[in-house]
Amino acid sequence: MEAKPIQFPSNLVFKSRLALAGTGLSLMLMAAPTTLWAAAPDRGQQQAALIFQILASEIALSQGEVGVAALTYLNVAKQTQDPTAARRATELAIEARSPQRAEEAAQIWLANAPNDQEAQNTLDLLQLVQGETQKLIRSLSTRRLTASKENKAELFYDYLASLAGRAPDKLEGLKLFETVSDPDRNQSHVVYTRAMLNERAGRHPVMEALLRELITREPNHAHAHNALGYHLADRNERLNEALTLIERAYALAPKDAHIIDSMGWVYFRLGRLDLAEKYLRLAYQQQPDAEISTHLAEVLWKKGQTAEAESFFRAAFQADPRSDILINTLNRLGISPARVHPR
Repeated sequence: MEAKPIQFPSNLVFKSRLALAGTGLSLMLMAAPTTLWAAAPDRGQQQAALIFQILASEIALSQGEVGVAALTYLNVAKQTQDPTAARRATELAIEARSPQRAEEAAQIWLANAPNDQEAQNTLDLLQLVQGETQKLIRSLSTRRLTASKENKAELFYDYLASLAGRAPDKLEGLKLFETVSDPDRNQSHVVYTRAMLNERAGRHPVMEALLRELITREPNHAHAHNALGYHLADRNERLNEALTLIERAYALAPKDAHIIDSMGWVYFRLGRLDLAEKYLRLAYQQQPDAEISTHLAEVLWKKGQTAEAESFFRAAFQADPRSDILINTLNRLGISPARVHPR
């Protein structure tokens, strides 16, 4: 998260614009809200001390001392309980690679801005990367109940799936999702997400069983057919079954770019390169992401159209330079990333 110059709320009463000689830094400094100091006899001194802390933090930041700046802003946030100062402290602590300090600041941020979704998302991610799974489970379980009462369960589970998918430990991400979603474990979107997270965690038999269960219950679930078919095609297993599954998905959702991509990929696995190219070009026209670009590039590479293949590898780099599919494909084909990296 990029650290940005802080902008304090308009209810802060003391303002002083300072130009710092030799640094070129111009700051708008404000003291704490009036309510914070209302009962303090030395209010002016406390305001001055607060301004000094903010100034010291910005000077430290201008000199590259991000950790010092983060700690100073955290102290300001603790004193003022101001969400803007807390957000600034969070950003700086993240930049300084101090997740514990960032979490402390994010808690102040969220406590004083409880409806700020960015504050909640940031705190969730900080707890996730630090392995604080139980703390996160308790928080998310409470929010699941609220979402269910407000008929927003699907939106909640979309967020939970995204969060679990970002866990550094794939099994911990799976545990997080399955624990929080357990009361709704039989709902279709929950079953589907559990299948995808099991695949990510390398539990392929579990993933396949969940998708087959879902297809049996809902024969018109296009994405379940597509996910299972693509899984088989990508592993180069049971290709005729994979084709049948993906054809069914395509019949149900013929305009879905990911399903069209799967059609191209299973034809590639079957050695039918012209059909593979046809479907992958259609998918790319709809959604030129890194995965589809890489699939199309590999088909063209296989057909000997290396110059055009390299152009699609470059497009994949531009879409997502850290794509696992892209990097793994280049390694498998013996292509140096430098050869196709955008200049």
